[in-house]
Order: sequence, then C-alpha cells, then structure tokens
Amino acid sequence: MLRDTIKESFEKRFTLLLEEEYEEFIETILKPQRKSFRINTYKVNDSKVFIENLKQRGLEVEQVVWDTNSYFVNLEKEDARTDLGNLFEHFMGQIYIQEATSLLPPLVAQIPQEVNEDFKVLDMCSAPGSKTTQVAAMMKNRGVLVANELDYSRLAPLKLNLDRSGFTNIIITNQDGMRIQGEEEFDRIILDAPCSGSGVIRKSPRTLKTYNPAQLHQITSIQRKLFTRAVELLKKDGILVYSTCSIDPEENELMVHWALKEFEGAIELEEIKLEGVDKKKVVTNFQGIEIGSEIQQKVLRIWPHHYDTNGFFVSVFKKIS
Repeated sequence: MLRDTIKESFEKRFTLLLEEEYEEFIETILKPQRKSFRINTYKVNDSKVFIENLKQRGLEVEQVVWDTNSYFVNLEKEDARTDLGNLFEHFMGQIYIQEATSLLPPLVAQIPQEVNEDFKVLDMCSAPGSKTTQVAAMMKNRGVLVANELDYSRLAPLKLNLDRSGFTNIIITNQDGMRIQGEEEFDRIILDAPCSGSGVIRKSPRTLKTYNPAQLHQITSIQRKLFTRAVELLKKDGILVYSTCSIDPEENELMVHWALKEFEGAIELEEIKLEGVDKKKVVTNFQGIEIGSEIQQKVLRIWPHHYDTNGFFVSVFKKIS
C-alpha cells in the first residue's frame, strides 16, 4: 500500500508543519488525483453554453474555485469512451486537460485584458504546455509568447498541445533557462521551476520512493539560478511568477525569503488575491528561519487536503529597478 511507502523523513517533516491536519493531508494524498480541464477561450466563445452542452451529454462537472473556465470532472474509469482524452472537444483543442493547481501561475501573472503586439511573455519551463496555452488564451493570441523547454524529448508533446490549441503567437525554444539571451526582454515571466514534486504524490506516487529532503539543496540551487536569470530577463515594472508543485518550504517560502534579500531594491513581492481562495495553514518558520509576515500574507500555498487537489506554491514579484 502507498501508505506503507511514506518515508519516515516525509512523515516527520509534514507532521511538524501540519500538526493536527496531518492525518487529513495523508488521507487526501492517498486518493487518486481528480481529473480537471480548462476551456480554451480562444476557441470557445461562450463558456457557459459550452459547459451546459457537456452536461447534457452526461458529463458531471464541478467548477474549480479559482477559475471560472476550469472544471473537475467525475469519470468512470471503466468507461473509456467518457475519458477526457477521448472527447471530441479535446481533439479540437476546445479543452485542455490540466491539473487544477497548475492553473494558478497564469491567473496571477497579471496579463492585461488587451495585449499589444510588443507585449512579450516567457514561459521558462514550458512542457507539456498547459500554462503556455492558458497564457496564450489570456493574450488572445496577440503579442509574443516564448515557450522554452530544456528537455528535447518533451518538445514533441509540447508542440502537439500548442498546435491543437490553435495559437500562432508562440515561439518554441529548446535551451537551458539559465542561458536564455538578452536583458530586460520580457513583460511577464512564468518560472514554474523544476522541483522535488512533493506536492504531486497523488499524480505520481513513485515520488515518495525517491523523496529525500537532504538532497533539496541541489534542487534549490537550480531554482535560484533560474530565478536570477528571470530577474535579469524581466523588464522594469514587469511581473515574475515563481511557482512549484512542491510542498517543501525550502523550495517555496525560503526561496522567496532568499529572493527578497538577494534582489533587495530590485524586486518587490506582490500580494496574491484570488476570489474564493483562503490562505490556510501558512508556514511561519522553518529550520530556525522566521518566515516574515509579508511573505505569509502575500504568497499562496495550496495544501492537497484544503481543496482536494495536488499541493502547490505560487508567488508574484514586480521588478522595480
């Protein structure tokens, strides 16, 4: 059983962080991940009519609390014909199968309602394309969106997803994010950083087998380098979104703590406010480091048991000089 594979280091760490909520947290991550999808508003003019048509065909849906265009869906695994990936709307690019928490970075990136042709966005770690296509839809296929991916093997599914979604304002690049050329090139940057994946155990239970907090310093070193390059690439007054699918403070609150010190006077932390989303069970201190009240109030940490999702962390920075 999956419960038996939960490592002692994992249990000790999150019992400390969650206290009385730990058992509820464990019960949630032992359950399969709920399937969800996002309506591609570039191809669908009226989301309400679209979702009503799906309901009439027997699809049971529940709106994701933080996005009016995204829905959880109840599917019977035995009936392959009702699987989201087999829906006509999926083949046509009208929906994108996307985990609910991965919707968050684009939603807080402050994409303008009207984007001009000079507006440039970088998705620094793009594959498989869920956030990229979400941003492209928010941009209404205007401006320039650079989808960068380091892993060459992930380019084919990335391109397939982008093509199916119907966007023409996207440029795909294949390089280490730390080596992207230029200075102050982009109005918005989304850095959904490579991480331990401790928040997506429901999706990938094997993560527990390799989970080792002692190795987090290797991952955070990469995250810091990517963050540094992102700050360099961001225009003044531009917005940088830093996120992970991790629930480990080293990759999240402590990263924000480091960033505010490292780039003091160059960036400032923006407060995340999403209708219907409460900031629950914040991390106040960890390993002797106090997490300042500004960080506690402004970042967003999603624990799996609070919204029956994966775990996630997202923060927003503005470049001020």
